[in-house]
Amino acid sequence: MTISNAHPNAVKQSLEVLKNNGERGKAVAKRRAPVDTSFLKNHITTKYPGMEAHIHAEAGYAGYQEYGTRFQPGTPFMRPMIQEVQPQFQEDMTNVMKGVFK
Repeated sequence: MTISNAHPNAVKQSLEVLKNNGERGKAVAKRRAPVDTSFLKNHITTKYPGMEAHIHAEAGYAGYQEYGTRFQPGTPFMRPMIQEVQPQFQEDMTNVMKGVFK
């Protein structure tokens, strides 16, 4: 059984958890992004296709900033964001699922 086939309230609550944590993730990524011109920080976006949250750094150099190059070490901002947001997301989704299976 998937969430999208579950009770309508569970789907609604799951989408709410997804969007709340997606926006929180975007805020954390923006806070952690290195700032020189603010271009990278201002081009971190979220999209919600279906039951997914995509947090994307749209600056062309975001990957170099995250992982570095052979000449310069990276300054990770997306991977630490995931580590920071994941525990709360899991807790929120667990609470939704506990409500469904009461």
